[in-house]
This record gives sequence, C-alpha cells and structure tokens, in this order.
Amino acid sequence: MLILSACSAEQEPSDAEAVAAVEAAQDGKHPVEPIAPQAILYPDISKHKLHGTGCAFVADGGGIGAVLLAQDTRGVLKVNGEIQILAPDTGAAKLPKGSWSRYTGKEYALTLTASGPVEAVGTSEHFDGKLVITDEFERPVYSAIGDVQCKAI
Repeated sequence: MLILSACSAEQEPSDAEAVAAVEAAQDGKHPVEPIAPQAILYPDISKHKLHGTGCAFVADGGGIGAVLLAQDTRGVLKVNGEIQILAPDTGAAKLPKGSWSRYTGKEYALTLTASGPVEAVGTSEHFDGKLVITDEFERPVYSAIGDVQCKAI
C-alpha cells in the first residue's frame, strides 16, 4: 500500500515542462528542412567558372540537368538558385576522372556512391549512382538515385 501511495504522489509534468524537455532533447537543432537541388546549367558553369573534369549526377526523373558536379577540387550544388561549393574529402573513396565520393561544406555535405559497375564509354565513364545530401547536423535532406557521367565538363 505504501508503494502505491508513493507512485500516486508523483505528478505528470506540466505543458511547459514537457516542451522544455522536448527542446532539450533536440539539442538546439532546427527541424530537418528537405532541399530540392536544381540543375546546374551552362550559364551557371560559365558564370562561376565550373569547367573541369569530373562526374555529373542526374537524378532519375529529374530531366537531363545535373544537380551535382563532382570534381577533383570541389563539389558543386545549386540550391535555391545559389551555387554551393563544397570541399572534397580526400580521405573518401576516389571516383572516376579525379572526383571523390564525399564533399563537405558549411551548410551541406554529400556522398555519391556507385550502385552498379563503372563502364567506359569512349573517353567518358558512366555508372548508376546514389546521391545523399545531409545538413550541418548530418541529417539527410535529399536522396536520389540516378545516372553519373564522368568526363570533361
């Protein structure tokens, strides 16, 4: 009987206490905000001097425009009309034409992986791939499968 009375003496947390507990659990992280990378078009390439050798990722069902340029010295995304430059993780796996499997930046990081064999086609290489972009807390904000073409851009 004493045990039951001790349990009934405990109170449920107030709404304010419950909200405070949730906020503490989130550790100051904002909610995940999915992104929709845009195609990097020739005017973007010319304006930002993005020519070079590397791989271009085109998402399945996303048209023919690449949403990622993976090069030896940078990874390039276009988000909300702005070009984002990411640094290569040179400790990551090497991909064809000097590109890397991982790039990191201030707002985003990305991983590009091959989900099929790399096939040579003339002077270029091609493979089926998967692109995952994460936010600054390493939470996925974009994921797609698609076609990767590696050549001079």
